[in-house]
Amino acid sequence: MNERIDLKNIRRQVYLYYSEDGLVDIAVGLVIFGFGLLLLLDFPAFVGLLGLLALLVWYGGKASLVFPRVGTIRPGREIKERFQGFFINLVVIGIGVFILFLLSRSGGGSIFARFSLSVFGFVVALGISILGLLLDAPRLYFYAGLVFLAMAGGELLSEQVTAYDPFLAAVIGSGAVILVAGSAVLIRFLRKYPVIQREE
Repeated sequence: MNERIDLKNIRRQVYLYYSEDGLVDIAVGLVIFGFGLLLLLDFPAFVGLLGLLALLVWYGGKASLVFPRVGTIRPGREIKERFQGFFINLVVIGIGVFILFLLSRSGGGSIFARFSLSVFGFVVALGISILGLLLDAPRLYFYAGLVFLAMAGGELLSEQVTAYDPFLAAVIGSGAVILVAGSAVLIRFLRKYPVIQREE
């Protein structure tokens, strides 16, 4: 009976907190990449389905790839150790928002009116950063910065480049980078941790 309770607890911990498998990276990459691609293809109505797709990838991957390896994976760091990278990431992104604020004041108008896509990028980056803190995955801070830079840089370039949409190109590119990085983390995880045969 105790083994069954422990197994349920282990399963819950793996689903909620374990991030070394790269599945959260792939889920975030799918959302960012899909967001840009659906806007490029003029299918904005389907953007809401991206969350469901990411959830299916994450949940299905945990069930089929991670849980069979539960006997060999190691837990993450203490929560106090996670805050340092989180706050550094917030400071860096905050500096970017401050620069946008100065640009909006020099050009007239509010930051929300002039750089609405960049502010949206800040909100998305903040969400990814919080996810990185909760899952003890510092690499998500890099993804958060990448997404913010892609959206802010793409919006700034949109004022000068007319041959294509720099915002969508930057968003799709950042999503592709995150997908590739997540796939590399997943491959490393699968090689590092063999499947443990256990008795039910």
